[in-house]
Amino acid sequence: MRLLFVARAIDQMAGGVERMVISIMNALSPDHGVSLLTWDSDHATAFYPMAAGVSWHRLDIGDPRVKASVGTILARTAKVRRLVKDIAPDVIICFQGGSFRSMQLYTAGLGIPLVAAERTSPSLYDHANSRRLRFIEHQSFRFARRITIQFERYRDLYPAYLRARMETIPNSVLQAAHLARPDAAGAEGRWCLLSVGRLGYQKNFSVLIDAFAGLAERFPDWDLRIVGEGEDRGALEAQLARLPELKGRVSLPGAISEVEQEYAAAHLFCLPSRWEGFPNALAEALAHGLPAVGFAGCDGVPDLIMPGKNGALATGNRDAAALVDALAPLMADTAKRAALGRNAVASVAGYRPEEIYRLWEKVLRECIAR
Repeated sequence: MRLLFVARAIDQMAGGVERMVISIMNALSPDHGVSLLTWDSDHATAFYPMAAGVSWHRLDIGDPRVKASVGTILARTAKVRRLVKDIAPDVIICFQGGSFRSMQLYTAGLGIPLVAAERTSPSLYDHANSRRLRFIEHQSFRFARRITIQFERYRDLYPAYLRARMETIPNSVLQAAHLARPDAAGAEGRWCLLSVGRLGYQKNFSVLIDAFAGLAERFPDWDLRIVGEGEDRGALEAQLARLPELKGRVSLPGAISEVEQEYAAAHLFCLPSRWEGFPNALAEALAHGLPAVGFAGCDGVPDLIMPGKNGALATGNRDAAALVDALAPLMADTAKRAALGRNAVASVAGYRPEEIYRLWEKVLRECIAR
């Protein structure tokens, strides 16, 4: 198969979407012709390693972070059509709705099947408060050959007219080389509450900092570490400046390429997101034997966290007090963390990479065979 993957931008982006796009391409490239198209500049580089067999085409027209003008759209259309004709892909896989809608326009009339690879739950639009965008996206998906979703439960959150063309493909989760020790204190007898993700609105780290402020006095030997980078860094640093009691106990080290070491060194994981699709950081934490906490009202989180088995769920969504209530019992109970951590590894064993990549290949072959 000749496969063309499309993502708006991946230049030094350390997010879950970028990681999954690259890992899928890397897995399929030994057996298929794999190309990547992004809106990036010619100087863009990938944060995650990309296989030599993947041919990366950077569009280099306009800024991918800015809404395109009519002139930019016309220039992109002409260049993409030439590129697609040269590559002659059997199928085009578009990650996220914006890329899918753009490729609908750019490849109109070429007869190449498009796959819409959804990376979030439809609950995104409840937080974005955009009925118009929800309507546009769902209507555009009528023209997708397949729509991939990450949990089967999400199918019922879409209009009935889309469900027959949906395929459930979760993200892959690697087996951890080194497991965490939730019951063994770190250096100088301290314990680490870890979170990983982009510092942005979706991940909602401000509520985690508020929750930790409510826990800090009760748990003086615990620290909070939030690994990631993003546009909310300034706001989070300002929030910490207003909480002098947390000085020296909360760290924001930025994006880290060897994040596996962070999981292995932590003792408890928390993902305070407003919404998710398949929360990679949460799944990776569980794979490392970390018990985990998140909001029951965040799609994707209750699909992975089983209360009393591998972690705990805070009620609702965005409530710091509820997060305190879920975190405190686990921070206080070393034996319970150890037991939940052992269960955590087994809870994500079904997301083995080889099985997930097999599902992708099956779906893509079906798109071509139709």
